[in-house]
Amino acid sequence: MDNNRYSSVWEHFTIIDGIHAKCDICKRKYSYKSTLTNLKKHLSNRHLINCSPANNLVSQNQNTHHDNIDNPDDSETRDPQPSTSGSSMAPVSSSASICMSRPTEVARKRKQTSIIGYVPKRMTVESKKKIDGALLKLFTKDYQPFRVVEDEGFKEFVKLLNPNYILPDRHSISKTYIPALYEKCVFEMKELVEKEAESVCMTTDCWTSRNNESFMAVTIHFIDSNFSLRSVLLGCFEFNDHHTGLKSVGCFAHTMNLVVQSSLTLEISLLDRVKAIVTHFRKSTVANNKLHTYQINNGISQPKKLIQDVQTRWNSTFYMISRFVELEDSIRGTLGLLDKAPENLKGEEWVILKEMCQVLKPFEEATRVVSGEKFMTASLVIVLSQGLVDVCHKMSKMNYNTRVLDIVNKLLCTMLEKDTWKNLEKSRTLHRSTFLDPRFKNIPFLHSTSILETTKDDIIEQLTGIIRIENNQTAERNEQIPPPENGSEEVRDLQTFGHQSISIWDTIDRNAAEVLPTGTSTSRAIIEVQRYLEVAILQRNNDPLNWWRENSYNYPYLHILAKRTLCCLGTSVPCERVFSKAGLILNDRRCRLKNDKVKMLLFLNYNSN
Repeated sequence: MDNNRYSSVWEHFTIIDGIHAKCDICKRKYSYKSTLTNLKKHLSNRHLINCSPANNLVSQNQNTHHDNIDNPDDSETRDPQPSTSGSSMAPVSSSASICMSRPTEVARKRKQTSIIGYVPKRMTVESKKKIDGALLKLFTKDYQPFRVVEDEGFKEFVKLLNPNYILPDRHSISKTYIPALYEKCVFEMKELVEKEAESVCMTTDCWTSRNNESFMAVTIHFIDSNFSLRSVLLGCFEFNDHHTGLKSVGCFAHTMNLVVQSSLTLEISLLDRVKAIVTHFRKSTVANNKLHTYQINNGISQPKKLIQDVQTRWNSTFYMISRFVELEDSIRGTLGLLDKAPENLKGEEWVILKEMCQVLKPFEEATRVVSGEKFMTASLVIVLSQGLVDVCHKMSKMNYNTRVLDIVNKLLCTMLEKDTWKNLEKSRTLHRSTFLDPRFKNIPFLHSTSILETTKDDIIEQLTGIIRIENNQTAERNEQIPPPENGSEEVRDLQTFGHQSISIWDTIDRNAAEVLPTGTSTSRAIIEVQRYLEVAILQRNNDPLNWWRENSYNYPYLHILAKRTLCCLGTSVPCERVFSKAGLILNDRRCRLKNDKVKMLLFLNYNSN
């Protein structure tokens, strides 16, 4: 049985006791006793993993390093040979014989290398599992191609790190290791969602690959029992239908981008000239080198490169203009040194670009804030939308160039007239999220009494329903408490006093009944909401989920509603980032990767943490 412990079966099983083991993939328990046939059948039938003898760790370890065993030096271990000459030997005293034998004894006592030092040690199952797990991260985290394990340099590197580890080939990784890890991760995500997800927010996004294949990604977001925001990618699916028909809040970051792009059409000719200059420096090696040298000669220790505008990337126009203005002196100086340089900008146009940066900066900041994945963002949408409108009102009165003021007015008009922007103030989900954020509460609604009262009534109504359900569940639990058994002390006490129902628990039961909530569910909801509003506002840079975790006992029912509501996100950024990583998978080195492997790698990359 000792050799069985080194079988490749144990790469997918964990020993529970002497006769039972648990599958690492599906967590089922099986008996193996004296043979591994039962475990091998499970892997083969359920997970399509073949554990043949050729895959055993013992056979792998025994076939390595046979040519590395050296013969020990015979002179160190050979006993002195007796003299064969015919000369007689004179008697030697005992002390003399001791002195003569010391050099031989010293030689014999020299430390010799044990045979174990020449035979490579077996790699344990636990060690191989750890190395296999680290190897798979090359493909699930770094998106390296499977054939990297066949690169000579990589194989030599691994051999130097651990000579006993045998790299699996790319076919084993693709057909065995990745599917097994995927199935294990799916089981873990199902277990997590069933245990922790009380209410979820779903985000979706669609993407078309370089092979013109359409996919849809679906992620869910929820707050766990520790008031931490968790996200799970349910999967990427082939999606060939129309990308409409889903009821949703809408992506606020996308809405902001549309507003900005619409307003920048007023200066499309100026932006095209900026793009032409940027393109020239990025494509011309001579021009780029001269720009680099010009910055160094003018005391810039770390020269910067120009940034090109990307149509599908938010705020990329702002980043292009900002870097362009930052390198104004270097660009002007370098353009004068080039033979075939694009036309430089006029002085007024440079001023317009600088003022455009100031105008677009608030939108860039709002996009960054609302695009976070590790914290709730739906409660920020109404606050940010109001802030952007207020900022544009202020900028419209500033002493900007008339062309820049036209952009500001276009931004303001687009926000006020765009349906998706106006609908933000009508979303009950966003209202509840903002109200239950201890950083804002009812402050964003003070400008409108009707919205404030409607939102507050909605919160009270939702809370009343929670209190009623909790009360009904408490009543059901009390009814299910079994009566005292005949032999219990309580029953004996009652029997002692005949027919009189006298118990030592009468006093505490009567007092407990008096302190039970006597108000209606609605009145208790109103009181709890009012206590929440009377507490001081949380500082804006603090974590609202941490506040709810620390104050959940102060709001026994409102914290339940907060957990169900604050999982909402204001953007579809998590899904869009999934497909940003998909572009790293389908590259020139792995253009033949099949769709099912792409789905597995994306799922593992998102959920492995």
